[in-house]
Amino acid sequence: MSVVGIIDIGTNTILCLRASVKKNNIEFLADTRYHYRAGKRLDDSGNLSSEYKAGMKQALKAAMSTLTDCIDIKIVATEVLRKPKDGQACAAEFATEIGRPITIINSQTEAELSFRGATFGIIKPDEKVAVIDIGGGSSELAIGRDEKLERWSGVQLGAVAISEAVGYEKSLDEYLSMATGVFDRSDFAFLLKSDINRMLIVGGSAVAVAAILANLKEFQPEKIQDYIIRRDILGLLMENLATMTLEKRRAIMPFDAKRADIIVGGGAIILAFMIKYGFEAVEISTKGLRHGILLEHFAQLNA
Repeated sequence: MSVVGIIDIGTNTILCLRASVKKNNIEFLADTRYHYRAGKRLDDSGNLSSEYKAGMKQALKAAMSTLTDCIDIKIVATEVLRKPKDGQACAAEFATEIGRPITIINSQTEAELSFRGATFGIIKPDEKVAVIDIGGGSSELAIGRDEKLERWSGVQLGAVAISEAVGYEKSLDEYLSMATGVFDRSDFAFLLKSDINRMLIVGGSAVAVAAILANLKEFQPEKIQDYIIRRDILGLLMENLATMTLEKRRAIMPFDAKRADIIVGGGAIILAFMIKYGFEAVEISTKGLRHGILLEHFAQLNA
């Protein structure tokens, strides 16, 4: 048996997965999250802002402190370091400080690994599945069968990105308008032309919405895995949240209070996706990119 750690550096949160890996078995030991977003993401030069960088570094160190017994640690970063001009330099700086390499993965790799992670252990044979991964800085749509990716596409739209573009604490309609416009310019409609047996959704915004609807007081992924988000209920929730003060939002989402300022933007992306492509309901998978990375590592160990 060996203990492996996986760290996913996202635009809003660092996700940290710790797992026991045996020859023919994976056991998830801990799945934790570290919010770090603070201030403006990019400075006027297009580099990661000093405030954002400091928060990321602190959260990364906190995640690393929980993986001291791991014989191997894989760390990846997504749009949060793809977009800044100094993303590669920041990754190299952080890697030197923590003594572990950090890989900035491209959108296709993110889609592939998120799909593999989201569908792990829950898909029926020959079932065609679509996975929409709504992150902080980007969103990827992946479609496949038997846990194997067939097609994918991505857009630079996420809960943080839409809030930066539209503004924080704006009306639901303003967020919906932007999200719909981005989807109009995407090729998501082409990908979704074929019959889809199951529509999964992953990412912090989806988890937060499901947790609110399930009335969770703390993060309990086992209670929202396979949770069904209905379009009509989501619309009512988003309308309600959009009229609340930040303090009221934080009070109803104690498990994820630091997401209160972007929850309407993130929820609007989900709602716009469902309206645009005719989905009455989507199904939560609490697994995602970090699980896909772990599965890739597991496959390499057993090759």
